[in-house]
Amino acid sequence: MGEAKEITKIIIKGSSGYCAYSEAYKDRLTIEKEKISYEYLPEEETKINPVRKWNYTTNSPLYQTLYERIIKMLPEYLCKDPMELVMDIGGIEITVIYSDKTRYKQEYMVTGDFFRDLFVEIRHMIPETEYMPAVLLLAEDFHEEQEE
Repeated sequence: MGEAKEITKIIIKGSSGYCAYSEAYKDRLTIEKEKISYEYLPEEETKINPVRKWNYTTNSPLYQTLYERIIKMLPEYLCKDPMELVMDIGGIEITVIYSDKTRYKQEYMVTGDFFRDLFVEIRHMIPETEYMPAVLLLAEDFHEEQEE
């Protein structure tokens, strides 16, 4: 009997969708067992919309616990069929890479709120010194901006 495949890497990609060119972007968050990295690439880099890149490596037991929790949650979302389909936003693409190097990739044309519980867990992995990755933003993040 073969060994069970383990998830070794999760890649979550996002994009701005339909908007002004000066606000358009693509981003990519990569999560592995002992590291996390992010890249934000605006279509037009400006002072207020710069390229952002960071990566962190850790052996923290807290990070490991979050990673394991996310791995357990992931299949539920990969099998979930979105009830909504939003055409004027950028999609969220999730790629899962397994220990045998096979990949599963799916693009969802939904807002981040479709993945709410999963994204809330992932947000705990983001270092406090970094901006929240755009792909992980939820509806309340936009409401907070409007209230300020």
